[in-house]
Amino acid sequence: MIISPYVFKTRALRALKGNWQTALLVSFFSTLPMTIVQLYQTTQLPDVSGMLSLEAAQAAIAAVDAQVWLLLGLLGGLSLVITPVLSLGRHQYFIQRLQKQELGFVGLFSRMGSFGKALLLYVLIYVKVFLWSLLFIVPGIIAALRYSLAPLYLAQDPQMGVFEALNRSKAAMRDKKLTMFMLQISFMVWLLAALLMEMLLSSLSPVLALVVSQFIQLMMATYLSASVAGFYLAASSPDGIRQAQEEAAAWLRTYGGSMTRRPFGNDEATPDEPQDGESGDAQQPRREDGDTPASGGDEDDAP
Repeated sequence: MIISPYVFKTRALRALKGNWQTALLVSFFSTLPMTIVQLYQTTQLPDVSGMLSLEAAQAAIAAVDAQVWLLLGLLGGLSLVITPVLSLGRHQYFIQRLQKQELGFVGLFSRMGSFGKALLLYVLIYVKVFLWSLLFIVPGIIAALRYSLAPLYLAQDPQMGVFEALNRSKAAMRDKKLTMFMLQISFMVWLLAALLMEMLLSSLSPVLALVVSQFIQLMMATYLSASVAGFYLAASSPDGIRQAQEEAAAWLRTYGGSMTRRPFGNDEATPDEPQDGESGDAQQPRREDGDTPASGGDEDDAP
């Protein structure tokens, strides 16, 4: 059974209600190193997409000063090193926010002591996903979903080992990959809007186009991070998925046949709709099946 993304999105909006400003700051600064690299690349490197010939593009690239390439390489390397540990801090902030605890902006730096573990974890995830992608794109997607919760496990428990986090994510996602996939796909419209705005504004100002696109992506990333944190809390809890299924079933029973549905993030619950952590009266849910798009990508001895 696939759980509707509505459940985790609603929990995310409940948690973000009244806390959007801090959440946006946490999301923004967690990706700031990569944003700086993108901004520098946009302003210092020529736009070869509009050039009519390969020779013109090669000439434009060759005309770039060597110091620009050196600084771009340094910024890129620094971003790759710092971003993983900031990502752990971001995950910890949203996990605590879903649990009705506010760490504040300093929560972003709450996992700086796990610098080495964070870097190793993301390198291993990248390598595993890359190796599976060599077979075909579908096994690569499956591998990415399989290990998607590992950073959240490590963020919540920094004493945990890197391989333990990977194994826990693999076990938790064994029959839940399709639910996570649907949750992430549900945010695709935000990404399309960001790309569209960037294309429309790029002719006026590349910097303005990048700023507008980054703001839309920032809103999406904040909303998505909170939703994924909600999914993680359900998937890592012995009874969490069942409660999420009951919450979805209760909402369908109450609002499925009504023209007016409750808006996302409304904290007022009806008698038939359980709050987070409460059980409803739905029937015992069945185990998910068919969550793996293709065979060969979900074996126990996978990379």
